[in-house]
Amino acid sequence: LISILLLLFGCSKINNVTNNPPSVNLDVQQDKYSLIFKHQFYNNFKNYDKNLANFILKTNLYFKTSNALSNNGNNNLNIIKGTVDFKIFNKMNSKIIKTGSISSSINTGSVSSLYSVDENRNFAKERIARHLASKLYRKILLNTYTSEN
Repeated sequence: LISILLLLFGCSKINNVTNNPPSVNLDVQQDKYSLIFKHQFYNNFKNYDKNLANFILKTNLYFKTSNALSNNGNNNLNIIKGTVDFKIFNKMNSKIIKTGSISSSINTGSVSSLYSVDENRNFAKERIARHLASKLYRKILLNTYTSEN
């Protein structure tokens, strides 16, 4: 009976300390992949700290596709590289805090039908947009917490 009580109530005194991120307004282009980027970025900002600085984040997301050969040389592979250029502004005085760019690439395999080629590219661009949003979120947090200290 004692071991059951310790099992149920033994971990009830754990304090969860979470640091909430600052408030960020994201300004993106109005295309499919930028909106996916924006949605994924805001999924990370569910709760924000009102005491931290408010930022405006302007982004530009674009993709480049290049060809590469596979190991045996028979199949052409595509490399899709996504890059997001960003500028972080202070909301109070519109001063630029940080500028930069983040990129990520992915290899797409060779498929035979034209429909599959288009769907493969679209899916790869969506994955890159989501990945870049997560990378930018981490960069914002790193910049915010190092500038606050």
